[in-house]
This record gives sequence, C-alpha cells and structure tokens, in this order.
Amino acid sequence: MRYIEDLYIKRFRGIKDLELSDLGEVNILLGKNNSGKTSVLEAIEIIENPLDEGSIIRVGKKRELFNNQSSSYNIFRNMLNKHSNSIEINGTIKEKQFEMSIKGKEISVISEASYSPIVKGFEGKAKVNFGQIHYEEDFKILQTDKSFVVDDKLNLLPIVHIAPIDHLLENSSNEVIKKGKKKELIQLLSIFDKDIIGLEMVEENNKTVPYIEHKKLGLMPLSTYGDGLKKVLLLGSSIIKAEKGVLLIDEVETAIHIDAFVDVFKWFIKACEKYNVQVFMTTHSIEVIDSILEIQDTEENVDFFRESLRVITIKNSIDENKTVVRNLDGFKAHEAREDFGLELR
Repeated sequence: MRYIEDLYIKRFRGIKDLELSDLGEVNILLGKNNSGKTSVLEAIEIIENPLDEGSIIRVGKKRELFNNQSSSYNIFRNMLNKHSNSIEINGTIKEKQFEMSIKGKEISVISEASYSPIVKGFEGKAKVNFGQIHYEEDFKILQTDKSFVVDDKLNLLPIVHIAPIDHLLENSSNEVIKKGKKKELIQLLSIFDKDIIGLEMVEENNKTVPYIEHKKLGLMPLSTYGDGLKKVLLLGSSIIKAEKGVLLIDEVETAIHIDAFVDVFKWFIKACEKYNVQVFMTTHSIEVIDSILEIQDTEENVDFFRESLRVITIKNSIDENKTVVRNLDGFKAHEAREDFGLELR
C-alpha cells in the first residue's frame, strides 16, 4: 500500500527543492554522507502530526540523542532551512493533496525581571492543508521552553521511525504485547526462525527483559542471541505498530550480519506486505540493495520489481542550489546491477 505517493520537500534542514515522485511500497534511499537521507525520513515523520509542536521537536531530538545540551529551541532551529528560515513540505498523502509550512522570523524576548538575559525565539505561522481540511495557527518557541502540549487534532497516518541504535535502547516488543499483539509478533519472528515459538517479558532488577522461547534452545534471554535478533525483534514490533501506515528505518543494515541479509530482508518484505506497511529505509550498504534484488529475482515477482520497489539516490546539485534524485524501479535497478555493475549509491 502506498500511503505517500509523492513528496516535495521544498525547504527542510539542508534540503532544497527535493522531488520524490512515483514512490513505491518499499523505498531504499541511498547517497553519500550529508546528502539528506536522514532528513527525508524526518520530513516524512513530521507528516504524522504536522500541527503538533511537541512531535516536531521529538523528531529533531532523535538525531541529537546524546547531545543533552541542546535546547528544544536549538533543535527546532536546526530543522529550519538555513536559507529561508522555514519548513515547507508538500505531497500526495492517502490520495489527498498535503501542504505544510512553518514560516517566521527570529525574535528576542526580555522579561520584567531586573538583569534578566535576552531570550531568543522563533515566531511565525504554521499552515496545513490536507484535502478539504485547512489549518493556520500561530507558532512560537523560545529558548526557555521545556514542555509542549500534545495536539492530535490532525493525525494523518501511523508513522514509526527506527534510528540506527534503537535496537539497543528500545523495548518496543513490550509495548506491542501490552496492546494484545503478542501472538502476531511471535508469528512474525517464526517467519524469520521457524524454531521460535514464544516470547516472554520477565521482570529482572526492576527492568522488563525479553526472553525468546526456542524449540531447540529453550527459554533464553534475548541478549544471548546477539544484536541481530534484537534488530529483528525491533523490526517486527515496529511493523506491527506501523500497521496501515509508514515505517522509517535509518541505516537498516545496522546490527544485521551480511550473511543474514537475504533471510532478514525476505522475511521483512513479507511482514510489511502482511501488515500493509509502506517502507522508507536508508542504507550505506550496496549489499543490502543486492540482497533485496536477489530475493525478488524470480519471474513471478516482476510486479514487485516494477510497482513496489524503488531505489532512490539523493545528492546535492553541483551548485548546491538544489537536492536532486535518481529514482529507479526495482526492475531497472536490478538490470543496472546485473548488466552494467552500476554503482547505485
């Protein structure tokens, strides 16, 4: 299912005039460091709650996880396009036209208290058009702001974002189990390894620890299986959370051994099809691309190649005045790799 059919990121971070048309169900984003791959994922994530200041800040915070000195204001400022002081994102979402913009200017504020420092801020307007729905609101954020009201009045579709280190930090499986989806998660894991028959959450030292029940190995803590299965568990949990929505994965190859690529991605694509999830993933690895192309290298999967898979290379133009893309369907990408050994990145 293609919930996002096309996307035009006019202004966001370092991106300027990036057009992504004819998107697929599985979209692989390639490019050099600082080409804007992660920024594309962030721009998509903002679409989930485009009028929620807190959600926008949360999107930016994920990138600055270990920089505790960054204020919410600075995180937001880093998300604005430096040339235009704005965020502008358009596209076709769920067959409706979507337009979002945050435009404004920097301000300085001083309180009545004696010797109080000048506080910087941003003030402007946030606008969203989605089909026949139109919103325009004041937007203001100051250096001193530490909390934001959660506003779900325009929640467009479920979007889940996996960062490169989330398999080490998150326990998404616990959240999925609490929502009554334990059976579905075990079924997804069993596609990956048929000997996985159960999943238990055990309290140890005031922490919830996932245990895998395995036909041959018995009940063992997830940590004994290594980072690869942690990543698979995170992927499975995230697919269920993103059901009938969008899953964003930054550096999808992280923690997956190259020898397991074909098995993991074969399982992953089947799972996304089952839960009607559209995927946008970034990678630095040509082996990831080759693995996905390899597992679909059969006559009956021609439709997947042409209709569902997109291999998208992102780069800055020579004059750095625009972000440009090359978008190949899976069939053309496979042909380019097989016949010409083309470097798709």
